[in-house]
Amino acid sequence: MDELKKALAFADENFLVGLSNKGIYKRACKDTDGADADFELSENSAVVRTGGETCTISVPLAESKCTCVARGICRHIIGAVLILRNNVSLDVTAEVPEPVKPETPVEKTETVAEVKEEKKKEQISERDIAKIHNCVNQCLETLGSILKYGLVRIPENLPDMLEASAVRCHALKMADAERALREAGSRLSDCIARRASFSMDSFIYKLCNCIEVLELLKSDCIEPEQLGTFRQTYTEYKGNIDIMPIGQRSIRGGEYEGEIYYFLNMDVYAEQRFLSLSDLRPVFYNDTQKHFRGVTFPWGMANSMKSMMHSEMKLANAKVSGGKLSSSQETQIISTCKAVLDCDKIRDMIYTDFRKLAIEISEKNPENELEKLCFVQPKKCIESTFDKYSQQYVIILEDVQGNRISVRAKYRAETKDFIKLLESIGERMIKKPKKNYVFLASAYISDGELTLFPIEIYDFIKPPVPEVYELPEKYENTDVSAVYAERIINLFSEVNDMICVIVRGGLQADIKNDHRLENLAFNYGLKGLSRLIGEFMQCASSYRHSIDGDCSEVLFKIHQINEYLNQGRKRLEIITSLYNMKGSK
Repeated sequence: MDELKKALAFADENFLVGLSNKGIYKRACKDTDGADADFELSENSAVVRTGGETCTISVPLAESKCTCVARGICRHIIGAVLILRNNVSLDVTAEVPEPVKPETPVEKTETVAEVKEEKKKEQISERDIAKIHNCVNQCLETLGSILKYGLVRIPENLPDMLEASAVRCHALKMADAERALREAGSRLSDCIARRASFSMDSFIYKLCNCIEVLELLKSDCIEPEQLGTFRQTYTEYKGNIDIMPIGQRSIRGGEYEGEIYYFLNMDVYAEQRFLSLSDLRPVFYNDTQKHFRGVTFPWGMANSMKSMMHSEMKLANAKVSGGKLSSSQETQIISTCKAVLDCDKIRDMIYTDFRKLAIEISEKNPENELEKLCFVQPKKCIESTFDKYSQQYVIILEDVQGNRISVRAKYRAETKDFIKLLESIGERMIKKPKKNYVFLASAYISDGELTLFPIEIYDFIKPPVPEVYELPEKYENTDVSAVYAERIINLFSEVNDMICVIVRGGLQADIKNDHRLENLAFNYGLKGLSRLIGEFMQCASSYRHSIDGDCSEVLFKIHQINEYLNQGRKRLEIITSLYNMKGSK
């Protein structure tokens, strides 16, 4: 036991990052935050159950094992070590040996001095921090104009003002702030131009993202990493990588336009199975820049990427960032062969029970599109129709257990060809119910319903044997808890509608405050939400009754409420999604 405690005592962040990598460590921290401490200790080892897997933590820690399919040190093992460190009493002082004095102290002193000098160069000066603070205040003032006037009365030059703010952020190397402001400005342009692509929920999300990024930079001590980076940092993939092209998607009508190519990592033990290559260009500035030549010849290829989407490729010197492949010319294609999607490696990844997909998506809490990707095979198509109210084409699918989910794609002028294709496939699925279809889609839970956004649909992949999936015990009684969860989610929707009304009409409009939502949240036991609603309405009222009002505090309250709603939905929507699957039979 002493050896295990000693190993755990030395397993700090630097040690665990070195044992795995920064991404796995961060994911493990996120997965184990607030997780139950389910473990058993024995002599110099421990058995820890986390994330649905069982880890055997032994000494040395590098020899620990996990029941998942990953080779080497996975996120479950790192998470298990974190759980043990937080719950096992470690007598660190008794185990830490005295530091060994260096044989050449002069050289060591010089090395330390060099490191300190290097860090000093990287630190942000007080003068630059003052400039950043001034820029943050100007950006918040510009964002406050949205609340001041409301979307119905905002000046047409406000997107240009956000662009000017983004340029100031760029000059001060505030990469995250620049990116957030430009994304919000693009959504605002959609609103002013009355484009069908404008979504109030999406705009609120982008607005709150701006507020969050800017609020972090109001600190008196700012580290360089808090500013963000202008370019993605790619790391070299260890060894060669075999990738199979599985889909392609056109992006139109947003901040970026171009193509995204999707691949499957053929290594079944890889931590990241889905990969992508983006051929996108920004279109922030004006419409004349929307026509461009993209990265059509990555990796030193003689042919275009589109022409290679039927070939399985082996790459050397590949560079990856969060599952995104770099188009670097240093990466070389070693060999190619015909891509065969009708294979066991894809069949093993296909979901045939929608409940399993919903639970895994909820527990994984994906942060980007690649983490949401999945292969799904329905038993049949129930309905294929266009929803005129939401301007979405909807396909209702049913699995082998009779559970139902929807496939949704929003209609825009830029996506009309894609919608027509989706419509023809939906009609074909209904006319030929015995034919098998597999969807490559991005899965997410929204408004208590598991939803798919389609990327590719295959009709030639032989179906796998339907899996016998047993629902985890904690989800068996969803019928009982779903009623309460539905009420809470409805309350969240009302609070969100309240924010939308204020953003649309502005703070200068007469906002009715009957304390109903504040009291309802308190009666449901959501005291934190009740307090935030009360503070928000008080700030809004104070602004209307002041001569020289400041919108920054109101902006921050909107961000706090939005963050509360997002976290609350993540916890409740899995219950309602499982319930709605059965309720729609």
